[in-house]
Parts: sequence; C-alpha cells; structure tokens
Amino acid sequence: MSITTTSHKPTHIAQIPEIIAFLGPHLAPPDLFNCVQVCQLWYEIFLPYLYNTLDDSKYSWPVIMSEYDSEETIGNNKDEQWIRAVFAKHGHLVRHFLVSWKVLIDCAYDARTFTRLHSITPTFIGTKLSKRQKLDWKQRLALTKDESTSSFVLRLSQGAQGRLLSPLFAGALTPKSSGNSTVQEQKQDWESMQKLLLLVAHNAGLQRLYLDLTLKNLASVQDLECFYKILSMVPGLTVLENNFLSLALNRVLESAPNLRTLAFAVDTNSNNLFLSKSHPQLRSMTADIFLESATFFTLLRHLPNLDRLSILGFNRQQDFCLDASKILDDTPSRLKVLRLSNQGYNMDQNIAKHVLPWLPNLIEFRIYQLTRTIAQALIRHCPMLEIFEAANEESLHEDYSIDPLETDIVSILLTGCSHLKVFDGIHHAIDAEKISVLPIVCHELTTFRCQIRGVPRLTPAENEAVLTSTATATSVPDPTVLKATLRKQEESRNMQIRVLNRLATLTNLRTLDLGFEYRDLDIFFGHGSMGPRKAAQPDYDFGSPFADTLELSLESGLDCLDTLTKLEVFGFESLDHRIGKAELAWMATHWPRLKLMRGVHEDKKFLRVKRPIDSYKEELRVFMQSLRGDVAHEAFDPFAR
Repeated sequence: MSITTTSHKPTHIAQIPEIIAFLGPHLAPPDLFNCVQVCQLWYEIFLPYLYNTLDDSKYSWPVIMSEYDSEETIGNNKDEQWIRAVFAKHGHLVRHFLVSWKVLIDCAYDARTFTRLHSITPTFIGTKLSKRQKLDWKQRLALTKDESTSSFVLRLSQGAQGRLLSPLFAGALTPKSSGNSTVQEQKQDWESMQKLLLLVAHNAGLQRLYLDLTLKNLASVQDLECFYKILSMVPGLTVLENNFLSLALNRVLESAPNLRTLAFAVDTNSNNLFLSKSHPQLRSMTADIFLESATFFTLLRHLPNLDRLSILGFNRQQDFCLDASKILDDTPSRLKVLRLSNQGYNMDQNIAKHVLPWLPNLIEFRIYQLTRTIAQALIRHCPMLEIFEAANEESLHEDYSIDPLETDIVSILLTGCSHLKVFDGIHHAIDAEKISVLPIVCHELTTFRCQIRGVPRLTPAENEAVLTSTATATSVPDPTVLKATLRKQEESRNMQIRVLNRLATLTNLRTLDLGFEYRDLDIFFGHGSMGPRKAAQPDYDFGSPFADTLELSLESGLDCLDTLTKLEVFGFESLDHRIGKAELAWMATHWPRLKLMRGVHEDKKFLRVKRPIDSYKEELRVFMQSLRGDVAHEAFDPFAR
C-alpha cells in the first residue's frame, strides 16, 4: 500500500503573528523602531508597542525637543509641525504619557487623538527649554538687569490671561506672574494648563494621574470645584499622586469612586483630611505630613479597607488622642503597612500604648529607630509582623547620632517575631556574644541589615606582638603579655565561629549587610567651617573600620556561611573584615546567586574633598570581577532609599 504525502511549505517563524507579537512588550523603543521597518506585517504588530509609552525624557525625544524650533528643523524635519503630524497619526496608540515639555501637552491636546490614555505624568513642567528658548531667556535677563525696582515688582504681580478653552475653568484659574516671560508666553502657559486638565477629562479610561508641583509654573487653581469635576469625569482612576493642589480628601474620594491609591506631598490641614463616612475603595495612602493622632484614628475608621498608610509621623505629643476605642468603635483596623518615616523616639510610648494595639494585622512597620518600647509592643500586638525597617539615614558614627540607640533591641524581634522576614536597621547593633546563643525564631528571615559588634579583636600593637613572637630574642615580647594576647586571639576566633555558625542557620537569607561605611557628615556635606578644616588634614581619619566587628576571613570561619546559597547581597563596608583574594574566591564559588557586594566598591561618594584611592580595595574589586563579572559593586547610599 502506498502512502501519499502532501508537502506544505513551512511557515517561517518571523511570519507567525502570535509569535512575534509575544516579543513586543520585551523590546525597548529603539528595537521596536527597527522592527516596524522590516515589513508590513511587523509594522502592524509592533507599532502599538512602539507608541504604548511616550516619555519625552528618554531615547530620541530630548534631542528632538532641544532642536524642534531651530532654523535647521523648521519646515524640514522634527519641528513642531512634525510632532503634531506624528501625534495626529499615532496618538490613539499612546497609553502612558510622561511629559515635561509644554509644547507636547499642546500638541497632544490639539491632535484630538490622545483619547485612550491609561496614565498621565507631567513632571518639571515649565523648566525644559530648547536651545533657542534658552538663548532668548538669557537675552531677556540681560535687558532687565538695569530696570527699576518698581517695574520689577510690577512684573511679579501681573500675569497675562489667555483664552478660555472651557467654561469649566471660568474663575478657576489665576495666571502666574509675568516675571521674565513675554505676554505671549504667559498666554501659552495659561492655555497649556487648561489643555493638560482637559486631556485628563477627555480620557475616561484613565487609571493613573500624577500632578507635579511644577504645574504652578503654568497657572494656579483658585476654585478646586473644577478639579473635582474633572476627577468625576475619569471614573476608572485608581491611582492619584498629587504634589500640586491642597485637596479635601472626602471630595477626592467622592469624585473618584474607584480610587485605590492616593499619594500627596502638599501642605494641608486636618480639615482637608476630615471624613464623615466610609470610603471602602481606598487601599493605600501616602502623605508627607505629620498627622494629628485623632485624625489618624478617624482615617482608620472611615477607610475600612486601607492596607497601607505612610506619613511622616504624629505631632503634638501632649495632645495625643486617648479616645481610639471610641473613634474606632472598638474595631481593630485591617491596616497591614504603617510607615512613620520621620517619627522621633519621643512619641514611642504613645505609639506603643495607643496605636499598635489597634493594628493586629500589621505586616510591615517603619519608624526612625527601634526602641525597646516599640519592639515589645510589636511582639505583643502585631504577631503577623514580617518587615521592620528603621528610617535612620545618618552616619554610622556615634558622634553623628542625634538620638543614642539602645543596644541589643534587635534580639527582641529576632526571638519574638516568628513571621519576621526583613530586619532593615543598619544603625542598630547586636552583641556578638548574644547573637551566638540567641534562640532565633524567625527562620524565614530573608534580609538582615544590622551591625554585629563586641567582637574581641587584637589591637595593631597586639597583632605586631604576635607577628614578632618568633623573631630574635631581643624582639620577643614579654611572655605574660604574649600569652594573654594569644588567649585573646583564640577567644576572638572562637566567638566569630559561633556567630557565623548562628548566621549560617538563616538559610533563607538573600541580603546580609553588616554595616555601611562610616561617613563624617561635616566633610560629607561641607557643614560649617569644620568640613574644610578636617579635610585639610592629610591624616584625618575619614572612614576607619570599626575595631570590634567580625573578621570574615576563612581562618575566622567565613566558610561556615556555605549554607547561605540564596544570598544575593553582601555588605561589609564598616567592618575590619580582613577579606582577601582567598575569601573572594570562596564567595564566588559558594554564593552562586550573589548579585551585589558592598565593601570593595569604587569610591564614588558625594564627597566635597578628594581622598586617596584605596589601592588594596581596588585590587580586590578587580579580582572579584575577574571571577564573577555578574556581581555589581557599590556603596550603600542611605539617601537613595
């Protein structure tokens, strides 16, 4: 029996739409731009991905915007008319609009095609100028140098009002002062503000809106009713970040019934935060303010589904609200995350006694520093705690600590929080002897950023005595002193091995950071006269390691940590670590997931003085890079958190 087979011409993978469409979200705009030029099929598939996000701070846009009004581009290539044509043709594909240039706001509104946006993020509005605009501005400043004081004051008190684009803005906007802007520029700013707000109103499917402080460069909103009306026109809004207007919280939540995340960093008062009824839609709120404690409890009551709350802290200790039970109607909050990023320890008693008892579901807690009072309250009232973070961002050096830290507070959480996964408190310390015997209950710990201090290490003189003990009789140290020194060395080694064995039991650790480098803040920031004076001293001790820290050499037991196979970040900046090439080679082999090291990085700190290059550290970094080029090296930056 013969079998007849029909041959089919195989389809090339590059011609299967479902396959190539899968690649779209994973390609950067330059790659997408190349793809749309391959063929008609690829053009149709990749074009929506190319225009999905329009961010004028990335790729070719900064160059285009710096030249869009130059003599070379006008009427030829990539001028304002070109931008308008692109927006008219492809604006319907844009979902995320991140914009800094006023002219792009105007073009997007005028094109009438930006109607399917999911997010609008204006930033640094009014601060971006083309080369031509910068030149005009400099010439204008030169002409006003010799003007009278009265004319200067007059310019600051007047502003030109442009045409009204919608009745919505009647009486709602006030033009900014003229300053050094021309009348035409003022009118354009006035219109740009309206166009931006109308762009929001015309996108009913908008999900995220960010209002930057620099919008004040365009115009001021005097009547907030217009803004509440605009919010009501975008019912799908779920995220609002507002650094521009001081809005009433109840009006915002009434106007945006699906809002889940609200963040604001504007001056406000308790009246603006007053709520009289429940708003179950809000899940996360961030406010760069100090709250009245009564307002805090009122928010918890009327935001029953609030999961995350981040504020600077509580104010007025003497007036702390004692009526939480009455305000909350004896109902604990379901809040899971509370971040008090600038709360001093002076409020700890009130937080421990009157706040934490109402947060039994708390999973994450952030405060300036951990105290015994707070630690004990967390153990007692927040049994589900997984993340503790200390917000302290000062130097590790004790001379620069505003509030002295209590010792061994960390052990309270390590022995009392069985669900703890993250302890991020690099300014806190735990005694080496204590941690070596501590009954740690948080076996799922993934991040441990804390100093381990109190290790009996040899002084330089004692080290020298040990090294010379085998030399000639004339240089042999006193036998009694030498015996005591050798005993101390053995005790140090034994203690370090016990500590490292204890750390080795934390097999889920992904981040182990034992201290960031000591920074002298006088030099770091150039404070007063002391910074330059200290910097002028060639032998000034800028960043010597702490003497009572772990050694981390193989001889002292580093290989005990071979159980930390999940480790991704390892920091040892402030330690007298004695790490050499042998230790780095061991890490490269036994920590296969390691991504970042802090300790042999290149010194590129924000110092206002030049320091000598640490050639030994540089040699170690180069050696580690030769072993593991995938591992990054950087200093911990407390100000980037």
